[in-house]
Amino acid sequence: MKKLLLGLACLISLSANADDHMPPAPGVAQIFECTLNSGVGVGDVVAFGSTAVNQFVGQQKLQISSYLWEAVAVNEPYREPDVRWVNYYPSWQAMYDGGAAFASSGTDLVGQFNNMLDCDKPVLLASQNLMSDLVMAQQKPMIAAVCQLNEGKTPMDAMQVTKQMADLANTTLGTDIGASMFLPAFGITGFDYVGTFYGNTGDMAKLMDSVRDRTLPARMAAAGLQPAAECVNDLHTSHLMISQ
Repeated sequence: MKKLLLGLACLISLSANADDHMPPAPGVAQIFECTLNSGVGVGDVVAFGSTAVNQFVGQQKLQISSYLWEAVAVNEPYREPDVRWVNYYPSWQAMYDGGAAFASSGTDLVGQFNNMLDCDKPVLLASQNLMSDLVMAQQKPMIAAVCQLNEGKTPMDAMQVTKQMADLANTTLGTDIGASMFLPAFGITGFDYVGTFYGNTGDMAKLMDSVRDRTLPARMAAAGLQPAAECVNDLHTSHLMISQ
């Protein structure tokens, strides 16, 4: 119950405590964890989402942005899915509107989806972009840090540290790295939050190389940045399919 309340509270309170450089409203992330069916590739799914599903979303005037997260190097216990189909909604109402539209007018698309992917029931998380603008690219590397809060730390502490780390990385490296934070709301447990860092391939390579050669950790230590959690890092490739 504590984790549920934290996730729901995130939808209400993150923006109230965020600084002036952060967007005002968190949203809802609906994540389907999926295995590719035989003969289906990641490119097939991305093409389907970018064309047929994108067209339907536009025709129905739905408020959905969708990505396919392709697993590259993922730790247990989350390494089994090949991909994650991620729908972002600005509100719970937008999520229910989308579900109703697909159930009434999009059944053919749902059938095509099920022919391509074998998915578990979705999990729902509160989603907060931590930067002024989203980093938009058709395909980009994404680090997902699956985290357990340190004793005495809160999701707000983690959000502030994650944003500060992204800001310092961008200033140090001359990059445009985005950052977001997810808190579990319904259907998923086992962690306190997930922090994501993403950007174009060149910028993400700079970020990872700066960690490899210890340049960025040294800058973070000099700036007094202390982690709010213990995290395990996973690597995905994020494919943009729908942006509404």
